[in-house]
Amino acid sequence: MARTRKRRRQQPLEKASAIAPASAGGGSDDSHDSFVNEFECGDAAHREPLPDPAGRIIGAYRLIRSLGSGGMGEVFLAERADEQFRQNVAIKLVRRGLLSNQVQGRLRQERQILASLDHPNIARLYDGGTTTDGTPYIVMEYIDGEPIDIHCDRRQLTIEQRLRLFITVCSAVHRAHQNLIVHRDLKPSNILVTADGVPKLLDFGIAKRLDDTDASYTMAVTQADVRVMTPDHASPEQVRGEIISTASDVYVLGVLLYELLCGYKPFALRGKNLGEFERAICEDMPAMPSEVIAAAERQADSGIVSVSAQRSATTAKLRRELSGDLDNIVAMAMRKEPERRYSSAAQLAGDVERYLSGLPVLARPDSWSYRAGKFLQRYALGVALSAALVATLIGFTVTVYMQSLRIEQERDLAQAQRSIADSQRERAEAVSAFLIDSFKVVDPFAKGGNLITARQILDNGATRIAHELNDQLAIKADVLDTIGSAYLGLGLPEQARPLIEQGLTVRRKLFGEDSAAVARSLYSLNQVYEKEGNLDAAEKLAWQSLEINQRQTGTASVTTATSLCRLGVIKKIRSELAAAEKLLQSCLDIRRARLGPYDVSVTIPLDNLAHIATQRNDNVVAKTYLTEALEIDRRARSEEHPQYIRHLLRLAAVTHDLGDTAEAEPLFRNAVALNQRVLGAEHPETIDTLSAFGTFLMETDRFAEARKVLTTVLEANRRARGPTHSYIGNDLENLGRLAYRQRDFTAAERYLEDALAIYRDTLPPTHGFIATALTTLGRTQLALNRLADAQTSLSEAVRVWQVEYGDNSTGYASANAALAWSKALQGHFAEAEPALLKAYPMLSRSTRKVDLEVAAELRQWIEKLYLEQGRPTAAREYFSRLQQN
Repeated sequence: MARTRKRRRQQPLEKASAIAPASAGGGSDDSHDSFVNEFECGDAAHREPLPDPAGRIIGAYRLIRSLGSGGMGEVFLAERADEQFRQNVAIKLVRRGLLSNQVQGRLRQERQILASLDHPNIARLYDGGTTTDGTPYIVMEYIDGEPIDIHCDRRQLTIEQRLRLFITVCSAVHRAHQNLIVHRDLKPSNILVTADGVPKLLDFGIAKRLDDTDASYTMAVTQADVRVMTPDHASPEQVRGEIISTASDVYVLGVLLYELLCGYKPFALRGKNLGEFERAICEDMPAMPSEVIAAAERQADSGIVSVSAQRSATTAKLRRELSGDLDNIVAMAMRKEPERRYSSAAQLAGDVERYLSGLPVLARPDSWSYRAGKFLQRYALGVALSAALVATLIGFTVTVYMQSLRIEQERDLAQAQRSIADSQRERAEAVSAFLIDSFKVVDPFAKGGNLITARQILDNGATRIAHELNDQLAIKADVLDTIGSAYLGLGLPEQARPLIEQGLTVRRKLFGEDSAAVARSLYSLNQVYEKEGNLDAAEKLAWQSLEINQRQTGTASVTTATSLCRLGVIKKIRSELAAAEKLLQSCLDIRRARLGPYDVSVTIPLDNLAHIATQRNDNVVAKTYLTEALEIDRRARSEEHPQYIRHLLRLAAVTHDLGDTAEAEPLFRNAVALNQRVLGAEHPETIDTLSAFGTFLMETDRFAEARKVLTTVLEANRRARGPTHSYIGNDLENLGRLAYRQRDFTAAERYLEDALAIYRDTLPPTHGFIATALTTLGRTQLALNRLADAQTSLSEAVRVWQVEYGDNSTGYASANAALAWSKALQGHFAEAEPALLKAYPMLSRSTRKVDLEVAAELRQWIEKLYLEQGRPTAAREYFSRLQQN
């Protein structure tokens, strides 16, 4: 539970910027917010401005004035010059100095895209060609309008009116998607609204085709497309440079809807560097629109009055209107995972339409009460009149009929109630009698003491249940499962297993395989296997329990949530973090919806999600989860509750990883003391808590105390879990890490090899424990100057890190840097240099002390590398550049 290897909820109060009205298709945009615009390479000196265009003839058109410019070109207002008829158009010219094949390919692709789109809300293409000096251009429909957000604010459009406009925009985007075109830049300045209130989608300058047609153009765009985006309106996959699909536009439509609804941006990105805005967009969960309004109210933000007025509402009314379905629609559109968003822009528009029609929306968990409420809301008057008429008719009929049935019904009801009451009383009395007798039979003086321990009571109950309650099998199964679960709570899975298995057998005979009672036994039994380290068997039973509960109680029941959480825990233990997170988040969503945000059961998925966050080195997110869990604990539990202690321990570890040692130490010591007092010194959770504290002592350089604690942990764990449990491997690894820090490399190697032997027998081959042990072992072998052995260990470590966590984790960086240094020590400088230079920034910017220590050593390696190559100044220049950035 404490064995961590190592989603921030943001309250954005950065207003959506008011952009000066652009009166041209593809005109000005928030260029100050763009990370890379079109084909700029960061050198503004290469932007050669076009001369005053007034009167210049291009094709059949005469330029009048500039409408705006971007990174690739400039857009001009023009009119027909051949006097055949009068017509104003917008002409886009490629900026001088950018006439590369890529830029021309980009413009040709934009022209081809516009030619393939025929929609009343997409700016039309009229013509295109090349000027006499070789400058490419395209001629487009001239849109005399203003950005959609400014249009809505200036006219104080209501939420409903804004949603109607948004639906139209979605229709235009959907048409582009039907033509296999992703826009990729759906910011307000690219959606102009005319004076008649007609929105027009324009500027397909960085759009992307999803098919294989026009491959030459697509290739050119792809090569230059590194982060071509506006960060405020970019999807996580755009930011990460992953494959772009129509889901990316759905995400950005969600951002647009967010701003139209509440007037604020979902993420405050101004002033952030590349890494910060990547983390914000890819990891942070933005506050719901209604929460933003509420936060602005609490902060007495003067701007919130203006925001509300621009929506023809008071602040309180606006908050109420956004809360619920609209919050959920925005959240579903902006989910981090593309596959969890709306499947299309049309589906998103359909959900908005359902909201406006008072129908249930897809973005909200379905329930009978929710659908009924929507029906009543839509047809309130009709329902009221119909209900009154039906009530009158029913009342008359019932009055006559009930006179003849009242006596019979009352008799039947009384009899049924007596039967139910008798059954419940008998069952309660039987269970109570059994438990009370378990207390009575244990003689506190039999062993010379005056206290009855929980273990004695359980042992007595387990002995008695074998011979009793044979004529009340359902009750017997309940007692078997209860006593078995109690043994588990004491950390005694071997004693729990036979009782729970016997209860499972009885329930299968009584209720059949597909019953809720059998699912409860499977839930308990998979916990036994998990505690014994048999994760394959545990996962199999957890799946069976989940499937039964989904069939019997529904996919969104509290019982199903419990099974989801159990399976998520097993997946987490197996380091299948993505699957674990999905299961645990589903559990959390159901429990919050069904039981409320402060129910104690909510803390279980919160705690496990925090654990996953720490394994991903995202300690800020982990602290958010744990702070919420502890707040629930304080409302409903005492500090001696095991769950409270678990959350306290996790918070201590996260606080330490965030660099606050002074705050972390009392949290660790308090957690250890509470577990020893509540559970006893030999309980597995007490041992795990002590292990985490020993690791803390080691990482804060108190080696003597750390060795004493970690040795105690190893001995206690061998007694509690046996010599081959995976946690024994963890204890050995910790002692190996301690020996390495004390520069006792021979002892470190012995401990680490013993740890790996246990890991390989008990864990999947790509488990995180194996990766960490291999990394430390490889560094140890480097210190012992056994370069071939080090290269073997580190090569495997790099593969495991990459498979399990990707190549952006600090663990991967540490292992790969050590592997590179092993090659440098063998004279392969050219091969080693790139890996060392790539790893250092990632490790040096970490908040974890262990990463910073590795970074310090890595800095020395880089300096030695350049010194060996006869380039002593290269290291200083490299670190100087990093510091400037």
